[in-house]
Amino acid sequence: MKVSHIYIKDNHQFKDFELDLTYPAGHPKAGKPLDKVCIIGQSGTGKTSLLNKLAKPAEKIYYSEPTTKSDQINNNQITTPLDFNNKNSSFIKYVNSDSDIRFTLFDNGYLVYKNGIESSQSRYSLPIMIDAHTGEKDLGENLQYWKDIIKDIIVFREQEIQKKLEIAELVTTNQELLQAELDKFNEWQKSRPNPLKDLADNYLDKLLSQFHLRVRQSLDFKKTEDIKTIKIETIEGKEVPNNLLSTGTKQIILTTLPLYASKPTKTIILFDEPERSLYPDIQTKIIDFYTSLSTDCQFFFATHSPLIASCFEPWEIIELKFKPDGSVYRELYYDSQKENHVDNYTIDPRYLRWDSILTRIFDLDNDSNEARTRKLMELATLRSKLHKANGKLSVEEKQKLQAQFEKLANLLDWEYDAEN
Repeated sequence: MKVSHIYIKDNHQFKDFELDLTYPAGHPKAGKPLDKVCIIGQSGTGKTSLLNKLAKPAEKIYYSEPTTKSDQINNNQITTPLDFNNKNSSFIKYVNSDSDIRFTLFDNGYLVYKNGIESSQSRYSLPIMIDAHTGEKDLGENLQYWKDIIKDIIVFREQEIQKKLEIAELVTTNQELLQAELDKFNEWQKSRPNPLKDLADNYLDKLLSQFHLRVRQSLDFKKTEDIKTIKIETIEGKEVPNNLLSTGTKQIILTTLPLYASKPTKTIILFDEPERSLYPDIQTKIIDFYTSLSTDCQFFFATHSPLIASCFEPWEIIELKFKPDGSVYRELYYDSQKENHVDNYTIDPRYLRWDSILTRIFDLDNDSNEARTRKLMELATLRSKLHKANGKLSVEEKQKLQAQFEKLANLLDWEYDAEN
């Protein structure tokens, strides 16, 4: 199930606010719901509010068309008459492979099916919401996903230890059976994937390597608690206790953990500020990693990061801007007088320099601050002096001036020709 359209008639800053969340004409997936969406905009434009509206589950399902306006929703004291006429009430339109399902979206956030059918076609997985504070939690047994993963690892380790003890017993008591039991043990290992190895190889190590860390796959069994623990170590093999993991490391683990653990399929996944505590080089990789942990899901990211935005196609960007009256609208990256076609887009964040993303997409008025502007003027003055010297300066004076110019140019990351 994926969202194809959102219309909010009147709710806080959203007034007759409409989003078409489908691929544009000319795209191989034209008309189909977007696989991922990036929501950007000033604080207060409603980025998180949109995520929260999408996160609300349906409170009641109608299996037939309401016949009169007196039909109402009784649970949760909702008494608003159902009205499914387009633009007369807010709605969110969902699409799956079989049919379209429209939900009325009440201002309090509750959703209701229109023309639902009591079958697998009408049900949808509840959205997974990963908020901006997820990485601030402690990594441990208080997290259900972590508990489930640990449980599988404990069962595997207990069985593995038991089998190894049985084999060790045969070493001193029955050499004839030893090889047969070793063969059985090898077959058991092949038929039973090691959940810790899967956790490391197919998930955590891909992320932890960015921090020069990895999962300790060998069982360091000194006390009973060791069986119940997933240990993180440096590349050199030194253990790093969970309470000493950096905020960025925990952010990575805790925001991706629900996806690895639940392996969602055909689910809407909502992320608020995925860039929190992450270094820029990781921000440029994290979107692809999130999407790789699911199957046929739709992702919504609300972000302030130009690095996150650079991972999206222009039609996947929802840039919210304020109107003079305080309501918001979506900034289009193509001329509204033209067709919504891939060839009509004039901005594509994937192809822009970081400074261009900041000015063209995140609306910074200048490409630098006042301090840089002053130093650029100083650099221009030095260059002018060097050009006008024409032999009037001594070799020592010219070398000193040239050294000042080159030092300032390097500080400003200014490309220059030393000979000219």
